[in-house]
Parts: sequence; C-alpha cells; structure tokens
Amino acid sequence: MGVPEHDLPVVLPFIEDFRPDASGVSPLARHKEWYFVKCPQCGATGRRETDVSDTFLDSAWYFLRYPSTEFDDRPWDTERTRTWLPVTSYIGGNEHAVLHLLYSRFITMVLEELGHVGFEEPFPKFRAHGLIIKDGAKMSKSRGNVVIPDSYIRKWGADAFRMYLMFLGPFQEGGDFRDEGITGVRRFLDKVWQLAHEAAVTPGTPGPLTPGASPGSPGSPGSAGPGLPPAVARKLHQTIRKVTADTASLDYNTAIAAMMEYVNALREAGCATRDAVEPLIVILAPYAPHLAEELWAVLGHDRSIFEGRWPSFDERIAAAGEVEVVVQVNGKVRAHLSVARGATEAEVMERALE
Repeated sequence: MGVPEHDLPVVLPFIEDFRPDASGVSPLARHKEWYFVKCPQCGATGRRETDVSDTFLDSAWYFLRYPSTEFDDRPWDTERTRTWLPVTSYIGGNEHAVLHLLYSRFITMVLEELGHVGFEEPFPKFRAHGLIIKDGAKMSKSRGNVVIPDSYIRKWGADAFRMYLMFLGPFQEGGDFRDEGITGVRRFLDKVWQLAHEAAVTPGTPGPLTPGASPGSPGSPGSAGPGLPPAVARKLHQTIRKVTADTASLDYNTAIAAMMEYVNALREAGCATRDAVEPLIVILAPYAPHLAEELWAVLGHDRSIFEGRWPSFDERIAAAGEVEVVVQVNGKVRAHLSVARGATEAEVMERALE
C-alpha cells in the first residue's frame, strides 16, 4: 500500500542504538512508535516498509539538486537545471563507470522521457583518476602506510605537497608516493622563489599582466619583448603553450615538468627579468596558489593574481627551432609531436611515450 501524498515525506525517527541484534529485525522495525501505523485504506494497524531504497538509487540523481537547494516545494527547478546542467565534466574512480554512472544514466533517461529534464546524458565527459600508492603498496590502516597530509604540509608546505601529488604520474594512472620524492618539488619552488625575488629588484615596473590587462601585447610578460634573449623567448612561449594545453587535459605532471624545464633554462641563461618570470608565476598559480599569490605581491602587484588573465603565446615564436614528428603504431598515425630540431632518437622516443 502506497503512502498517501499528503503524508509525504515520511521522516525517519531518531534512533540512538541502531546496531543489529540477534533477532535479525531492522533497527527501524524495533522503533514501534514509527513502525506501526494506521492503514490509509482500511484503518487497521499496518506496518511500514523498512527496506528503504539503496544508496545507489539515491545518488543517481543528487546532481540535479545542487543548483536548486533553496527550493523546498520541488526536488529541482526546471529553469535552473536547464541553465546549469548537464554536468560538464565528471571525475571519479573506475568503479563509478559501471555502478553509480550506470544508475545515473538510467534515471536521467527516464526523467528525460517523462519531461522532467532536458537531457539524456547526465555526465557527457567522464575522467577516471588513478590510485596513489605508498612505497609500492596500496595504502591501508592495517599496513600503517597511510599518508597523513598534515605532517607533510607542516614540513614542506601545502603547495609542495599539492604539486607533488600532481607530479607523481599521469592523472589516470596515479603514482607511487615516496617521501624522498617531495624534495624535488620543494627545490623547484625554492628556485621559483629565488627567481621572483631577483626579478623584483631588476629595473622596471610590474608588467602589464596586472589583473584586467591584456597579456601577449608587445613587451608584456606573455610576449617576446625586446629584453628577452631569443632562446629564452622561445622557451617561454613553448612553456605557456604546453602548460595551457596540459592543464586543460588534466595532464598535470607534464605541465609541471615543462615549468621545471623553463626554470632551469632561465637559470642557465642568467635571465631573471620581469618579462621572463611574471608569466611563469601566473601559470604556476593553479598548481602552487599560495606561493604564486605571495610572489605576485613581491613583484609589485596590488590585486590578486587570480583576478588576472592567463598569458598568451605566439605560435610562431613557440614553433621556432622545432620540427614535427609523426608517431605511428602498427602503421596507424597516433600523434603529431613538436620536438626540437636536432633532438636525438632517445629524446623523441621519450616524448612519444609521455
């Protein structure tokens, strides 16, 4: 017998002791005041159904509620849902693809057929993340090898810990967390700190990458200004191009590697000017937000770095000195790579395997 609409919702009772006992009876059924109820049809004493819906069913439509949390008279608002949904990108574990997402697609398609939503696919883009292990073994409390972020953050800083997690390996594969590995990321951030402080005392004023300004104009930190050596300018534009593309595709580890290469190039060239360093701080900001914000202030900017614009790159400058290599597997073209002219076979192979 269904519950009459005027009696909905059925509010579950507060239960202090919900542990199972030897009777095998549900904790809800042991709550007599709630369990026994008058039948809406005949008036006799009836019993409520205690086998409530599975959590997978509940989680199959939770995303529809997010844009409409202030509405108490409906689960979601049609206009609000049309504006904000479907979800642009869904990130989760591999197990989601065959469990939660399967139920979500089914429920959404039913709701679309009934006219309650305007789309069939709730998550057009799904990206599965990998698993981070510790010293070659899966983390577990029983092994005592669980990584507690607080201790690492106290020792190395939040940005170093955050970047190390992103640098461990490809997003979809995860990586092996080893304590000695975080030192390399911290050294990189120390180098950026030093470069920014050197740039802060060089002649000139803060560059036009001030929030609200257009990057990429002549002389701006995002362009090859007259003060940059050609090799540094080329590396700058290549780095902006690489980090821009890899950040969008969630290839965080290779984006960080590109920034590390650029920092090494600046140190080798002895080039710590504002034109060379400011765009580095901007593209570093999503990866090391605390450090980037502080260094942005060190360089003389009053407003937050996160109110600014992403630096642009000139494809002609970035491509100078590069050649295109076609990657084929079993006779089929798999990729087109831009590599430095004169790169060795080993270097090309390393790029192809990234």
